Amino acid sequence: MNKSIVLLVDNKQRDLLGVGLIAYHLRSFGIDCHLEPLESYRGALAAYRPDMIIFNHLTASHLVAYSKRLADMGVLTAVLTNEGITYDRDLLRFIVGSHHSAAHVDYFLSWNGQMKAAMQELGINREAQIEVVGIPRFDFYCKPWSKLFEEPRPADDSTPRILFCTNFAYADYRDVPGSGEKFFASVKDRVPAFKNYQEIIEVHYQNRKRVFAFLDEIVRSRKFRLILRPHPYETLAVYQDWLRRLPPEQQAKVTLDKQSDITRLILNSDLEISCETCTTAMEAWIAGKPTIELVFQRHPVFFHEEQAAQNPLCEKPENLVGLIESELAQPQQPRYQTGRQAHLLKWCHTADGKAAFQTAQSLARALNRNRQPDWSKLTAEDFRRGLKLKMTQKLGVPYHYDPTMTLKARLFPKKYALKDFSYRKSIKPGDVVAVRRLLEDNFGPPPARELALNSPQ
Repeated sequence: MNKSIVLLVDNKQRDLLGVGLIAYHLRSFGIDCHLEPLESYRGALAAYRPDMIIFNHLTASHLVAYSKRLADMGVLTAVLTNEGITYDRDLLRFIVGSHHSAAHVDYFLSWNGQMKAAMQELGINREAQIEVVGIPRFDFYCKPWSKLFEEPRPADDSTPRILFCTNFAYADYRDVPGSGEKFFASVKDRVPAFKNYQEIIEVHYQNRKRVFAFLDEIVRSRKFRLILRPHPYETLAVYQDWLRRLPPEQQAKVTLDKQSDITRLILNSDLEISCETCTTAMEAWIAGKPTIELVFQRHPVFFHEEQAAQNPLCEKPENLVGLIESELAQPQQPRYQTGRQAHLLKWCHTADGKAAFQTAQSLARALNRNRQPDWSKLTAEDFRRGLKLKMTQKLGVPYHYDPTMTLKARLFPKKYALKDFSYRKSIKPGDVVAVRRLLEDNFGPPPARELALNSPQ
């Protein structure tokens, strides 16, 4: 009987394809994989009787308690983080401490050595085996996986495509009383940089106001095709208002895109622009795309010299078009290559398309050493939840499906906004089937592999 793993997926748009690639590699080792939304973690126990359940975090008290129950049954618990790049040492320690304190974690799969070192320094989960595996979703910037997103450029389309990524997610809290205090409640008293969160919100708000001067310079030049990508947690309204005010001939050269996979946008652009420190710049480096970093107030929460030193910087809107042209003329940006490779090694561990495979290999080794869980400890409630999961699978809806949620969120937005957001970002059974088919149609069924039993160095 094959070993099996349940991989809980937090965000369909951000995480599904990367987790799907891990599952693809796991199947090559003969391991059965079940991808489920986070909310199905209890139903998955009886439904699949897995040897391991993989979470993206273990913060809430009910998850901590559940991890201890899994340990008692002999079901392995792993954390596959979906965050890990932060240049603020205090914030990194907060992330590490809040995610894993008191929980039982057998395996922790980290993006980089910085997070591993912070865990070891704080003594969090001393019994956990911590392995640095990189960032699986970044594999799609590398061959062969990048072919899923690369699109042929029409022969008559020679206009450079400029991808402009904004990341002003805190700005929206300025206009919703109390929302900022609620969002920063857990961090403002534990991370010095976030103590004055009102200032942080105001800085983001002012920076976003200023960004339109840079956008105006690009569209007025009429030299480029502009793809404007707001951060997923930003409101679109301010960008839609800006776009509506443009003359029709300028509007025609702008695409406002919040839905497309960021990997597709980066791979099919000619140059990427980020707003101070942003992960999209690092993704563009991996993809081999030139970058420019816009500079605003150099606030320490949003501007970090460690990354900024690896990008051409632009502080004045009137200088942007000339800088774009000069960087497009030397797209390899050779003066930054050595520093970028060192930065990627430090913060991403690997940028060669092998992070998902390394993750799968680590998990396969863990399962190979594990004994059969004690399924006699399943309860009637476990079986009820397992039956519910099987039923929602057949219906093609997530485990936590609520047919009245859309109406509730519309009638009582404050009460149900979080639950509605949670549902909208959740994967459905059809999404999992589609990702598996996408990978196998393009790369064939996963090849059978022998597992190297020695642990990685």
